[in-house]
Amino acid sequence: MGSPASDASSIPAVRVTNGRALASLLVVQLLFGAMPVVGKLAIAAFGASGVAFLRMAGGMIAFQTLRAVLRLPGIPLRDQPAVALCAVLGVSANQLLFLNGLSRTSATHAALLTTSIPVLTMLVAAILGRERLHARRVLGIVVALAGVLTLILGKDPTGKSTHIGDLLIFGNATVYAAYLVLSRDLLSRHAPLSVLAWLFTWGLLTALPFTGLPTLEGHTTEGWLAVTFIVLGPTIASYWLNLYALRSVPASVVALFIYLQPPIAAAMAIPLLDERPTARLGVSALLTFAGVWLATRPKKIGSVRGEG
Repeated sequence: MGSPASDASSIPAVRVTNGRALASLLVVQLLFGAMPVVGKLAIAAFGASGVAFLRMAGGMIAFQTLRAVLRLPGIPLRDQPAVALCAVLGVSANQLLFLNGLSRTSATHAALLTTSIPVLTMLVAAILGRERLHARRVLGIVVALAGVLTLILGKDPTGKSTHIGDLLIFGNATVYAAYLVLSRDLLSRHAPLSVLAWLFTWGLLTALPFTGLPTLEGHTTEGWLAVTFIVLGPTIASYWLNLYALRSVPASVVALFIYLQPPIAAAMAIPLLDERPTARLGVSALLTFAGVWLATRPKKIGSVRGEG
């Protein structure tokens, strides 16, 4: 899963005002960049569905506990159907698609495909009538999707097929984009941490028929360390840090930070998973990055300043 705050469909002028928030964003990208690589190790131990269950269960316990400790209000019954729908898109389907896709493709492919989330969010918002697309954004979406198709439809020189896995990862990015658009109303009316707590609760409940209860015995220390990192890092810490960063960092800056995920994943995948970059991956990266930049670039770019 891409960054939970990668919705860049409304772009203000770039203006950096909080060094701590930017540091938080950097940590988030490091954690999400590591996710595909560590996810491979966790999947080898627990299977894709098992990792999905443990990630959602860990998130639910952590966020519901934080909500209770901070005495935040719950979500009223009238809004629970909307929360459940967003949970299916942003948690259960999102994580099941990502982890099952990751088990069938490379970590570097997965990291690159998640960078399409900002342009997919714009596309979903336009389809639902939430915003208009101007010519540059349309061009950016087309270029980025061309990069995605280059990766999904191209032939791997090793002869190993990654098509199904790449499609599942792209499906993950698509449902997450829909979640970002549909969750705005909930986040505007309720405390973000309360929304997260119930998103993970509904996410676990709706995913349970597909995951079942994983076997917790007989796993290696490496497997347990990997799944613990996924729960504490790309799940709990990343969501929490994103909520902090978004209070003072524009969406345009958040969107730019997503570019860091593929290089981080590649840097880890080469020594740990013996993955090697290919020409197809490079062409896809150039097209995808160019498309995301075109679509998310502000019309007027203000000065970039760093303070405190």
